[in-house]
Amino acid sequence: MSLLQPEAHVPGFKVYQLTETHDSHTLCFQFTVMESSVFAWVGTPGSGAGEGSTTATGRLDGLAVAMPTRFDKTATSTSLLPTSADDVSERIARRLATKLGIQVFVSFNVPTTNEELALIAERRLAVLIKETLAKAASNQQEDEPIPVR
Repeated sequence: MSLLQPEAHVPGFKVYQLTETHDSHTLCFQFTVMESSVFAWVGTPGSGAGEGSTTATGRLDGLAVAMPTRFDKTATSTSLLPTSADDVSERIARRLATKLGIQVFVSFNVPTTNEELALIAERRLAVLIKETLAKAASNQQEDEPIPVR
């Protein structure tokens, strides 16, 4: 399993894509790491793609954003493109922003009728982003010159 870097490099943006199979269900992850925020999309192949396809369809059914605030331990969040009154994307964005301490955009397009798959997708997304941010921070620290005082 490896995260793929895009061919075209845009300064300050890194795009990661990954497809995994969990109990015969395929999950597609794509997230963009920016200087102080993350944009994450999680979905499944199918809805709109050919039967048996493992390619994500790219649907953006819902979009939410959350960011930490200095006034509360829990991040504040809102739905930018709501899909329902109980927006899963917003809840996930709020949890990730609280854990990571940065602004997080989330579009979660996994069927919520399969609660176990949705939970696996959310947990896996959190791990992928956390590992990627930790790796980026350690690489950045190695590359930066030590300031002289």
